Amino acid sequence: MNQKVTLSPTLKILIVDDMPSLRKMMRTALASMGFKNVLEAGDGNQAWDVIKAEAQANEPFELIISDINMPKCNGITLLKMIRANETFKDVPVLMVSTESEKDIIMTAIEEGASNYIIKPFSKEVVKEKLLAIFYK
Repeated sequence: MNQKVTLSPTLKILIVDDMPSLRKMMRTALASMGFKNVLEAGDGNQAWDVIKAEAQANEPFELIISDINMPKCNGITLLKMIRANETFKDVPVLMVSTESEKDIIMTAIEEGASNYIIKPFSKEVVKEKLLAIFYK
């Protein structure tokens, strides 16, 4: 399903979360692993606009890390939009949430999430999930 992308420092990543502090925490975790090509969005609608614009500029994202619970457009809705679009359907999407209920996790997996992290997270967990996505 996923096109194989090497886990290199040039990997283009989009972090989507309505909380700036959590975007910063994820960016810090990614930076500690050497990833520098990281953009951010504050909700699913903003993320969708950025995803389309970067693809149109021939600089598509190779990984999207999205919170689930956000105003305007939540992570599940964003995930459905990504999976329904021929251009983006194979981009790995790592879902992040404080939700631990099985039904929300199952919904994310059923809708095509590549993996799932529950907040709070450590950089070790982020690395483990990225390795699972790209080297499964």
